[in-house]
Amino acid sequence: MKVAISEEMMARFCLDEGTSGSKRRKRGSEEDENSRKKTCDRGKGECSEAEEESSDEVGDEVEEMAEDEGFRRGNNNKNGEFNFRIDSEVLDCSICFEPLRPPIFQCRNGHIACYICCPKLLNKCHVCSQPIGNRRCIALEKVIESMLSPCKYANLGCRAVLSFAVKADHEECCGHAALFCPISNCTFSGSRNLLFAHAKRKHGNISMNFSYNLSFMIALEKHQRCMILLGEDGHFFLLLNCHETFLGNILSVICMTSSSPEYDEFSYELGADGGGSSLRFRTWAENIRKWNGFHSSKIFLVVPNSFFTSNSQLVISACIYKSIGVVK
Repeated sequence: MKVAISEEMMARFCLDEGTSGSKRRKRGSEEDENSRKKTCDRGKGECSEAEEESSDEVGDEVEEMAEDEGFRRGNNNKNGEFNFRIDSEVLDCSICFEPLRPPIFQCRNGHIACYICCPKLLNKCHVCSQPIGNRRCIALEKVIESMLSPCKYANLGCRAVLSFAVKADHEECCGHAALFCPISNCTFSGSRNLLFAHAKRKHGNISMNFSYNLSFMIALEKHQRCMILLGEDGHFFLLLNCHETFLGNILSVICMTSSSPEYDEFSYELGADGGGSSLRFRTWAENIRKWNGFHSSKIFLVVPNSFFTSNSQLVISACIYKSIGVVK
């Protein structure tokens, strides 16, 4: 994370769980150094050559560890940047524990509250009961607005570099967020492309490829919970099938995606024939990141039991349309 100090100087912050660990390490290092000096004093008054070499090795290891953590010893202002470590709790509201974002308010004693919590507190500080909600903490606002870090889904392809104030909101609806395999007892998660490849490799028996805007046939067992539909562009769809004893089978199609809109650019059509009757149903595909095993769609097709074949199969026609002009 970066915090802008001026146009010529930058400070790099690294979030940490706390400072107690570093304090313990520092105190332990000082105790080891004092112990080594006492040992030397008890001898000839100076360390042996072996001890000096050992000390050099320890120093090299410490320096390497510092390099790994992003802290440059003795050159902390390289390229106009400073490195610091900060407790992440400092950047959270102490009342709701959500990330602080402008406007941030403080009472006259300096206690902080976010703009959402102030009205809930009736504009009285939760620590000292002083008025709060009118005085901005401009310094902390500037720090938070200047802190930049990549999206946590950068390893899955997201290129966004975000300020701390909007990072949580972006990651909530990031189009590169991990998707979860919908098959029961499968723990795989990853990007859409990885999930697509996983389904073909591990769940090929209940997966099928299709082309957009072209009708294709699907044979479902009465109690088969789903069928994976793999689009020609890498999109991952799930045909949900829920059997109700007295009602029939409930069918709908969802799109496994990280896209933020509830409904995207895909619509679908399902059809069934049986007993001299025909059913046709068209609507849009609901977006979902993780299927919990239940029929989540608000709109669905009900196919009566009489539509099943003699071997308890339901044969339906399906077509998934990729277009922008979907009625929503």
